[in-house]
Amino acid sequence: MPALSAETLMRWGAFAVRVSDDGREFTLLHGADAWASFTLHGMQPTGRFTDDDDEVEHGFTIPGASVAVRHAVGEAWTMRWALSAAEGSGEPDGPAASDRESEPAAVGVDAEGDEGGEGTAEVPGPAAVGATASALAGLLASLNGLDVVPELRVIPGPGCVVWAWAAGAEAMIAVAPGRRAAPVVGLRLTQGWLQERPGGFAMAPAGLELTAGRRWVGQLRAQLYRGVDDLAARLPAWLAPLELSAGQPWEFRDPDHALVVEPPATTRAEGDVIQVIGEAGRACVALHSPRGLTELTVSFAPSLDTLLAAGAAHVLRLPGRIPPAGAFVLAEALARSLISEPVAAERLLDDFDWSHDSDLLAIATGVARAQRNGNSRMLRAALRRLQLVHPQPGYGRVVMAAWLASLALGEDARDEALALLSRPTGSEWVALELNVLNLRSLEVAGGLFHGLVNALGGDLPGDPVGLDAVRQAQLVGLLQLCPEEWPMATAAAACAGKNSRRLLAGVAESAFADPDDLAVLAWLALGHSLL
Repeated sequence: MPALSAETLMRWGAFAVRVSDDGREFTLLHGADAWASFTLHGMQPTGRFTDDDDEVEHGFTIPGASVAVRHAVGEAWTMRWALSAAEGSGEPDGPAASDRESEPAAVGVDAEGDEGGEGTAEVPGPAAVGATASALAGLLASLNGLDVVPELRVIPGPGCVVWAWAAGAEAMIAVAPGRRAAPVVGLRLTQGWLQERPGGFAMAPAGLELTAGRRWVGQLRAQLYRGVDDLAARLPAWLAPLELSAGQPWEFRDPDHALVVEPPATTRAEGDVIQVIGEAGRACVALHSPRGLTELTVSFAPSLDTLLAAGAAHVLRLPGRIPPAGAFVLAEALARSLISEPVAAERLLDDFDWSHDSDLLAIATGVARAQRNGNSRMLRAALRRLQLVHPQPGYGRVVMAAWLASLALGEDARDEALALLSRPTGSEWVALELNVLNLRSLEVAGGLFHGLVNALGGDLPGDPVGLDAVRQAQLVGLLQLCPEEWPMATAAAACAGKNSRRLLAGVAESAFADPDDLAVLAWLALGHSLL
């Protein structure tokens, strides 16, 4: 074994991959800047097998198996992991073992092959459309396989963003700059399994059964792309957009896949097309193919008004003081005449004291109340309150709402609004919001809008890494502010629509059981009111 250094640095064009001594951590670098940090969880390191300029391999153990993880750079950067039932410190992922792969014993397992997924093995699964995905889960649970599978976690570096879609046999991770459009590093799954988990990604299916002396292999292959749309074009041809409006069917056409849906979603055939019909919320669709099991989440978004009405009804049932987000949802639903009990809603809002609250949605509630009641004094109080709040995501939109409300009341708070929009901030996204509402400088804000499209995934399926649902809703509203005449406006509008539908479907699925649901709905409603 070669002498071990503290870490391994492998050059990959303008990028580099730095792997820690024990192999559990690795970083994607662009020059001296860390674009993303990765960690392997659930594995204990046992040593390093290879330490070359363009390749490094480490051994690990998990309960019931050993794991070899190899990084190699050339035209692409590849990360390859091999699970073996052999006991001990693991064996190198080399030619001696490559002809003894494990027979797949769980749905979604790939046998090792050449790059691009060649040599995948047929996997037991549903024979026809209409079976339930719970039967597949039951098959996994019934196997006497691994209780713990390794997990990959990723954190975007400063000034960078990460978007991921990990659906089992199909997956990709996009690492992109947050201040410009390109380049985008796309890590695509070419073998094996990667599935989203809270905080990370499972690198093998639960219940994976390994035979002694045989291996199970997965691989991510990273390449450079001109943008997120370029990466989206490399995804499977059968993958239609997963974010739809309620009542719009999701369509699938590929005879090489068997399609399975979970109730209450249903399917129907229209010629050579299978349509999935779901209620407002989310539907689980499983696709079974020679590559393995791909589990899709299809979002069926209700209208904003439908959710505002449901949200207002939920707020009216809450005990005690209503939260600021709930107050704004109630005020917005009142303004749109969506409440069946307007007197009760008015009474509840009259009791809500927003004037001493620093929450932006509380102040936005005050603005909405001032406009509805024709109360200029209340509006001036809201503008004064905004002077005391530090600029943060959404700040510019609340200022803009106050300015528009002043015009509706026959006044013009332009000077006050422009003074508030000119305040300094250390956040790039907040600075973007203030700039586009004040100066509208393409030279200053254009690159950040490209980065914001990257943060919200462009046309890619999946979810952002490291952004909670409330922050996502705030960023959707910011993306909607992109001026129509700017070159990235079409991409920004499409990206905002995709994420708005995804978030609305999430709220509908949760039915306000998630404590963030009201805030997500409130920020989406505020953004929509300014369009």
